[in-house]
Amino acid sequence: MRCLPTPFGSWLLSLPLLCIASSAAAASVPAHMVYLRAVDPSIEQDIRYATAHNFTGHPLDGYAAGECLLTRDTANALARVQASLRAKGYGLKVFDCYRPTRAVADMGRFASEPGDPRKAEFYPRVDKQDFWRLGYVARVSNHSRGSTVDLTLIGPKALPAATWTAGASQADCTAPYAQRWHDGALDMGTGFDCFDERTHTASPLINDAAKANRQILLSAMEKEGFAGYSKEWWHFTYSHNSAPNDVMDFPITPLDTSTALNAAAQLIVVTSKNWNDSQGTAQRYERAGQSFNKIGEAFAVTLGKNGMAWGKGLNSVEPADAPVKREGDGKAPAGVFKLGTAFGYEASSATRLPYLALTPTTECVDDSQSRHYNELVDGGQTVRDWNSSEQMRNEAGYRQGIVIEHNTRPATPAGGSCIFFHIWRSPTSPTAGCTAMDPADINRLFEWLDPRQSPLLVQMPEAQYAQWRERWNLPPR
Repeated sequence: MRCLPTPFGSWLLSLPLLCIASSAAAASVPAHMVYLRAVDPSIEQDIRYATAHNFTGHPLDGYAAGECLLTRDTANALARVQASLRAKGYGLKVFDCYRPTRAVADMGRFASEPGDPRKAEFYPRVDKQDFWRLGYVARVSNHSRGSTVDLTLIGPKALPAATWTAGASQADCTAPYAQRWHDGALDMGTGFDCFDERTHTASPLINDAAKANRQILLSAMEKEGFAGYSKEWWHFTYSHNSAPNDVMDFPITPLDTSTALNAAAQLIVVTSKNWNDSQGTAQRYERAGQSFNKIGEAFAVTLGKNGMAWGKGLNSVEPADAPVKREGDGKAPAGVFKLGTAFGYEASSATRLPYLALTPTTECVDDSQSRHYNELVDGGQTVRDWNSSEQMRNEAGYRQGIVIEHNTRPATPAGGSCIFFHIWRSPTSPTAGCTAMDPADINRLFEWLDPRQSPLLVQMPEAQYAQWRERWNLPPR
């Protein structure tokens, strides 16, 4: 049994790996800019320009992570909007925040070059040479100042968010609500980044429900000092920003470990006796202020047949420090990892995590020479350039599983692939690199985990956990 890192690639939205102690990346972020996830993790994020699911059909230059960064004033104001909306049963989902000027230039290049890979979805009635004239693309964007955000309104009556894949069919962004792309939001009249007159905030061409939803969003944003843009219902700029107003071009990089852990409200901590131990113990925690409380009893897990080795998630560890995870080494990754999509044999699941129903053609690519290495793909829809993969429906342990985001985009060749939580074969059967458990325990994780709580996995031998616990403000075992 191999193990998958992230069904984000040609099947799912790709997220880059996060580097812990990445002082270089941290130093590139100006002091007045903050990660929204660290200010209010309950605000959902779908950062489109870090993916190919946008009007250009490719990730934009400068988006090395799918993260929202804003000035501190703007992020705090947005958190106040979220609080007021949640009291009424609504919430926010952001699509774009700070945008490097190099990404703005990337948009400009796209508008002047041949090719329209996403025209049918995002601008079916517009010629892209007219983007500037019509006001859909700017040569200098307020997003680059850190106080502008693109977002939408979520609520209990919204259709569930769909999982985007490179092979997904393109539905006109102005199509009726049930027919266009399901982004998890309420009906706002059009999809995000739709280049059409219907996106004008006061457009008379949309239905009454969409008009009402736009008004709810506009009123909540204006109350906290945000000004809308008349041609895009999703676009708002914070008008009380006290930070520098210069455009910026630093790349969007992942959260460092300490920041990510401070933003996490749910933790799963897995420890083993030593590097070579193939069995461990897991414990759930929930944040209570600056500390964590245990949730439920600890439970047994099985690890790689050769124990653990430092992996690539929110951490970056020098090889001299300990064993380092490699493809086929039979070791589970140690470190701090985001938790991604849940998956399984059933067509649907009650979990709050994004869910992927496995099909007979779902494969996890473990050929490090493939451009799809460490991705979950639909083998029936993807041009094959790999010689080795795991057929996901052929493993009984994958009846229920959860992605552990190890060695994600850009994946290091031979750095290890296909890592997740799944059902064990038995309490004494090790894995080839995953973390496995009793069906009842993984079912509890399905029910408990909430992406709005920014859940993380902390997994390492006991001695290493003790070494890092104080520095990262981790809970005692």
